[in-house]
Amino acid sequence: MATTETRRRLAAIFAASAIDLAALIEADGEGRVQQLERHRREHIDPLVARYGGRVFKTSGEALLAEFASVVEAVRCALLLQDGMAKRLVGLEEGRRVRFRIGIHLGDVLAVGDDLLGDGVTVASRIAALAEPGGVILSDDACRHVAGKLPAELHDLGEHRLKNIAKPVRIHSARSLGTETPVLRTASKSLNLPDRPSIAVLPFENMSADPNQTIVCDGITEDIITDLSRFHGLFVIARDSSFVYRNRPVEIRRVGRELGVRYVLDGSVRRARDTIRITARFIEAEDGQQLWGERYDRSIDELFAVQEEVARAIVGRFAKHLEKAEVQKLRRKPPESLQAYELWLAGAELHELGTTQSHAEARALYEKSLAIDPGFARAYAGLAELAYMGTVAGEWGVAREPAYDQALEHARKAVELDAVDAHSHLVVAWAYMVRREFERARKHWEMAGELNPNDADIAMSRATAMMFFGEPEEGIAIAEQAIRLNPFCPDWYLSDKAVIRFGARDYQAALAIYDSMGELYPHSIVWHAAAAGHAGKPAEAARLVERFIARARELWVGDPAAGPADYARWLIAGFPFRHAEDAAHLAAGLSRAGLEL
Repeated sequence: MATTETRRRLAAIFAASAIDLAALIEADGEGRVQQLERHRREHIDPLVARYGGRVFKTSGEALLAEFASVVEAVRCALLLQDGMAKRLVGLEEGRRVRFRIGIHLGDVLAVGDDLLGDGVTVASRIAALAEPGGVILSDDACRHVAGKLPAELHDLGEHRLKNIAKPVRIHSARSLGTETPVLRTASKSLNLPDRPSIAVLPFENMSADPNQTIVCDGITEDIITDLSRFHGLFVIARDSSFVYRNRPVEIRRVGRELGVRYVLDGSVRRARDTIRITARFIEAEDGQQLWGERYDRSIDELFAVQEEVARAIVGRFAKHLEKAEVQKLRRKPPESLQAYELWLAGAELHELGTTQSHAEARALYEKSLAIDPGFARAYAGLAELAYMGTVAGEWGVAREPAYDQALEHARKAVELDAVDAHSHLVVAWAYMVRREFERARKHWEMAGELNPNDADIAMSRATAMMFFGEPEEGIAIAEQAIRLNPFCPDWYLSDKAVIRFGARDYQAALAIYDSMGELYPHSIVWHAAAAGHAGKPAEAARLVERFIARARELWVGDPAAGPADYARWLIAGFPFRHAEDAAHLAAGLSRAGLEL
């Protein structure tokens, strides 16, 4: 008998429970049940999916979902409660279905498609402490959200929870009503590009094992990457395609919201050593299927099938593409499916962005390489973790060892797979942080040439242009990236604010920070400097105070260091090519009241 695989991971758990549902059902029978189902279908489930959540358990009155991002989980919760308040206007008190929501960031045990452990228990327990229509965050969740959302947070002190050994500090969260989802959603129709355009929707897991979903996602992402290599195509980024995961899809709507002419969808069924992949190529305007195929293969042929699907799509556009371009489809696949699955799991943890998740991702990348020492993407992941740790980890430490490690891993990735665009991206950043700018520029250009449709590469390159001293070019590239990824993640907007600051457009930078807060610990430096240059002394002073408090939490360097030392250390780590641009950031902080 097959056993279900279990593994631990860090997750943002969202627990929602309907209040007094039993009494409402007793008063109105099926009417309340139907009302609850309508709220789920029309409001709750679409919101959870829109902000990257996955519902993993429901009961009569409760819903449990996991999110990769705490910020997105809280954003979803606040919009859910605001939306429910509007839906209940005009109803009698006895007919209103209200929810309590609790959110916790914690360790969970994945068992099949279910999640267990204290992480889930804490979220459920704190949900019960919320006011009707309210949202409660654990202290672990609150630390990741503070300053990043238009929300008012109140410390409610420590509480003892049933079956949880230690007291848990909790916070209430209330929306300030300034959410601006237009920055991240494509609610209006987008114009079609001037070349063939396509969105690849997440392939559905049809296997008996729910853990195969991660492989389905990997197949989808690889097909997106393969198609993105062609200059003659316009390919929507993964983040925007995956908005439609786990929800009913209307192809015409996808075409309108993402601004594409074609859609590819499909499914994957794995049984022991065999795999069946089905794929459909559809014209979005009328929903007509233009091509469909089923592939029954040995599991060892998985990567060959991915390439075959991509080639079939490219064949549809052959007249638009040069023969030399078609050769771009050839890339080096991993030697081992197990190594690939470990890398996929590591990449998922990598995206969470916490110190713990990065440590777990690093361990998975290393396990992947132990199985397949020639797997370039695992080396690229290690390189990225190394240089990211210098700003997202502990402050005040020497950066050079991390820079050396990043360059070593990044060079290895390019050596193993010279046509992988992401490997060139991480090499570019490894050279940027070492101030080897011409080498960095060479690899930025190669990454863009190898994969012109990769929105993440484009957005990252846009930020690099600002550090090169070319912010106007960075703004143009950023707009292209957001068009490729209309449902872009928060880091696009955070980087866009930095680019706008570099272009001396302080009001535009402040507008972004006002809408989403600061995504990273170092983001508050840019926010405070923008307020300083914009002539907003009260706001700037408040931001400087927050920066000092946050820096003290992260600082592990010289214990005698003070606020000016924190800021100087941080600015020294930003890869400005021109000294005057670093001085411009420092001047903004000085105007904000932090003399350097």
